[in-house]
Amino acid sequence: MNTKQKAWSVKENNLDRFIKIVFFIISPFIGFLYSLKNIKTKSSYVIFFLTAICFGISFTIEKRSGNENDLDSFFYREEFESFQSLNYFEYIEGLKDFLSFDEGRKDYYYETIAFFVSRFTDNYHYLFAVFAIVFAFFALKTFRFLTEEKNFKNDLSSYILAYIFLTNQIFNINGVRFWTAAWVAVFIVFQVFRNKKYHYLVLMLLLPFIHGSFWIFIFVVFLYLILSRFYKIFIVLFFCSFIFSSISLQLAKDSTDFLPVFLAKLIDSYTSTETIERLSAEGTGFFWIAKIFKTISFTYMNLLVYLFIRNEKLIIGNFKTESLYKFLLVLVTFANFTMSIPSLGGRFFTLSYPIIAYIWLINFGKNRYKYLLYFFPIAFFFNIYEQLTLYLMVTGVYFYISSPFYIVYEYLF
Repeated sequence: MNTKQKAWSVKENNLDRFIKIVFFIISPFIGFLYSLKNIKTKSSYVIFFLTAICFGISFTIEKRSGNENDLDSFFYREEFESFQSLNYFEYIEGLKDFLSFDEGRKDYYYETIAFFVSRFTDNYHYLFAVFAIVFAFFALKTFRFLTEEKNFKNDLSSYILAYIFLTNQIFNINGVRFWTAAWVAVFIVFQVFRNKKYHYLVLMLLLPFIHGSFWIFIFVVFLYLILSRFYKIFIVLFFCSFIFSSISLQLAKDSTDFLPVFLAKLIDSYTSTETIERLSAEGTGFFWIAKIFKTISFTYMNLLVYLFIRNEKLIIGNFKTESLYKFLLVLVTFANFTMSIPSLGGRFFTLSYPIIAYIWLINFGKNRYKYLLYFFPIAFFFNIYEQLTLYLMVTGVYFYISSPFYIVYEYLF
């Protein structure tokens, strides 16, 4: 059983590589689009990585009217300005507070990057460039699991699966802590449950450093490792999770009395009355359209998981997907059950998307259920529209037609 990630198996000619370089020099975005023509090549991945860095460099944050409308990145930028006056002693003290599980320190990833970047510049574009480097590294390392498979072709269904896999897109450096941890977590999942490299479990210790909520992910992983032989229980719980989701909020609140202080504080931050009221009062009209499409996309992805359950024998019969499928059942059951907790179940459900895309490619890649896959752009129409508007919000049109040299000069000097 070969579990190693292959060397770049698709050979490319020098002309194709040269064209990619030329297009990238004209505009990283144009180079990115051309590289989609043949995703499997090493040069395409290099272009993807460099384009992500250029995006991070050009990431521009403007305060909008009303604090409730501000992107997370605005607060990162605002706080970054204060790091200029922070000295090494204060940084180390903060790190000690985190390592001692001080109740005021849920994680320390942002503070670490902001502190070291602030040693040489007060330009926040450097900060987001570093965010993009780490984010893109783990995203692309994980994405290779999908594109290296022989079932991945240059056809519509493969590109749809690629989009599903990469739903956690580079824009999400906007909320860098959770979404970077998400890619590290998914990378670990593929290394452990696809490649059977269990020493990667040690890397999970890094996750709470990036975002405190990933103690929950660690719990889910170990729950699976303990109960993997009884995975069929989670098939039943998967269907029950829709019914009992409404009680998860109260259960989470009740559990704080039995948890360590730092975890109790974390749960409180998700279940507080203020958080629920703020997220429930975000708007009407257009907001409710978004909510309807969110429900449609959520139902669509759960339908794909249901099809996996229907075809369980096929999926378990493939060594590449057996453990991934069983872990997926645990993950989506937990996510569905906690969906009523603001900013918890929904975000953790997104971690399942790359796993779903990979299992689908391996087992259904040869035309099976392809018609259902083609409904994805409809189910995720609003999500795609929202992504496009968010990209334009933080870059502007010039990013898409500018050379990397102009981008570096304009934003870093």
